[in-house]
Amino acid sequence: NNYKAQIDHHKKSNQKMPDLRPEAQPKKRVGQKILGKIPIVKRVVNRSHGFETLNDAALSFTRGLQMGVFRNNNHALDNKRKTALLDWLDLLSISLPPELGLHELIDTLKSNMDLIAQSPSNLKAIIDKHPIPDSQYSKSCTKGVDSQGFFCGFWKLLHVASVGFAEQQGGLMLRELHPNIRVFSPKEAGSILREYMGLFFNCDKCSKRFIAQYDECKFQSCNRLTDKTVDAPAESWAEFPLWLWEVHNDVSRSKAERAADFHEKENRKAEAKKWERYMGAVYPHLDQCLSCWTAEGTWDVNAVYSHLEKEYWTFGVVVDSKMESLLDYKEASADGVSHGLGAYLGLGIAVLLTYVLKKYKVRTSGRHKKDDESMFPSRSGDGKIKYRDS
Repeated sequence: NNYKAQIDHHKKSNQKMPDLRPEAQPKKRVGQKILGKIPIVKRVVNRSHGFETLNDAALSFTRGLQMGVFRNNNHALDNKRKTALLDWLDLLSISLPPELGLHELIDTLKSNMDLIAQSPSNLKAIIDKHPIPDSQYSKSCTKGVDSQGFFCGFWKLLHVASVGFAEQQGGLMLRELHPNIRVFSPKEAGSILREYMGLFFNCDKCSKRFIAQYDECKFQSCNRLTDKTVDAPAESWAEFPLWLWEVHNDVSRSKAERAADFHEKENRKAEAKKWERYMGAVYPHLDQCLSCWTAEGTWDVNAVYSHLEKEYWTFGVVVDSKMESLLDYKEASADGVSHGLGAYLGLGIAVLLTYVLKKYKVRTSGRHKKDDESMFPSRSGDGKIKYRDS
């Protein structure tokens, strides 16, 4: 399944995956130190920005299902809704990073689709067995109001998933180890999101707006989201997250305009002008990404994608150049086998580099391999995921 593919893909890249389930969490102060030191290649989660982003996204994923799957009535799901829900889960399965901690839940939902389709109580029972580490949204989402947070978290979910979709090339990056894994084109990903918004999103006004814009090809979605996968140009995968970024900015600008109109009608001229000039409606603004703007005041989309990648995928962590060299060597070795002197010399260098990196890890983190084992899932002989704390 896709969860197994994600794990194997990360194991191949020497990546460690933290177990973010509540029962696996150490005490808060210790946990902050440990999670901050986990050496994940390409993606490191800390308990501040990275943890909050993933936790907010996970909360909105589960709450979105509970609020939306049976939002019109409590009757069993028909085939159309079951198919749409399976498509949504499949898309997230290849797009979300393992650090989000949702793949076990996603796989359980997929394998029990007939059961959860019968009633909201069955759906809730499965979700409750996979609790999110922190049941509260971050302050960046609530803005001091505890009842808020869902929409902010849902946008985080979409951004994390869309950037992950681009990074995994719709699942193609996982196919090397699992040839039968489902792969999505950017156009198919957009259509699946449209169906989710139309059938399950618990905000009629929001879903109608999204569907109307999608069907009208707003932001050139019909042209920029290709239906190709294997033959898709490398740059085409970034169009999905960039399109969603434009949709999000449009929603934010619309909210600012409505606020300005409201204050204008209430004869609050100063407040109305404040909302007319509100730069927070455009993301990222200058103080977040100066390079995202050109000298002419237009967007540099390549810089915008790099910012989205840093914000929702790597969380600002730069890959160590030595580890990158080691990974490049491994990929090159996989393409062709050579038994010459150069091959053995290269292998010796790789082994030496791995040894040095391990020593560096122990020296900087103060932890040995045996200390790490209880934090990560291990695989039993039958191929299933086993957690050392269960």
